[in-house]
Amino acid sequence: MILLAQLSDTHFDLKTRNAERVERVLAYLAALPRQPDAILLTGDITDAGRPEEYEQALATLRSATTPLWVLPGNHDDRAALRRVLLGEAASAEPLDRAMRLDGLTVALLDSTVPGTGGGELGDDTFAWLTDLLRATPPDDAVLIALHHPTMPMYSTVVDPIRLANPQWLEQIVAADHRILGVLTGHMHTMGTTLFGGKPLVVAPSVASTIGGAWEVTAPGEVPIDYAPDPALLLHVIDEGRLTTLLRPVPMGGRIAAV
Repeated sequence: MILLAQLSDTHFDLKTRNAERVERVLAYLAALPRQPDAILLTGDITDAGRPEEYEQALATLRSATTPLWVLPGNHDDRAALRRVLLGEAASAEPLDRAMRLDGLTVALLDSTVPGTGGGELGDDTFAWLTDLLRATPPDDAVLIALHHPTMPMYSTVVDPIRLANPQWLEQIVAADHRILGVLTGHMHTMGTTLFGGKPLVVAPSVASTIGGAWEVTAPGEVPIDYAPDPALLLHVIDEGRLTTLLRPVPMGGRIAAV
């Protein structure tokens, strides 16, 4: 059994609120009797992509007690993310990486389009993914992670800026039996549907919640709510199945493993 924790949309903005919410979530994970094998942060790490925001993120995320992997979202800056958070040379090239665990490969795809809110996967990313799948052992389970949802999720805010070209990815997901599901963020609420016949699981935001189309009362309204506690997803990969659990983390009271 592999246990993977997914956080999303932390929006570090140099203020204390969002940083404290991330700290609370990491404290919850650290208190678990069975630690996650890895933590995945699916984009919008920062609010504006500024280097000092990544410095705040780095200072906070250092408290993670298990390996933590990140991919960019539309609020992020590839060069600053690489330089500050990953300690790599600054580059504006897509940030595609593979996380390998025992029996599991997670393909982290960069779906961001610099300067825009929407997402798109470039030819280089598809070529990289094809090579990765070709090199992945036939008995490995595979998850694909990116920031932008690949299907409409009935969000007046996010649907117009979801992944613009999901067709080729859907063919890959449908054709490869090793791919158990697709993980994304961006929507600031949990959602699930099917994509290529496999689960598409959208993580909630640590920072805030955005409502659905039925919660909009006026054109252009963003139904955002800062009151709910932060939440994360716990993914269990076992015997060729993906099981996902939602875990809100209360901001008040004592962190305890239950």
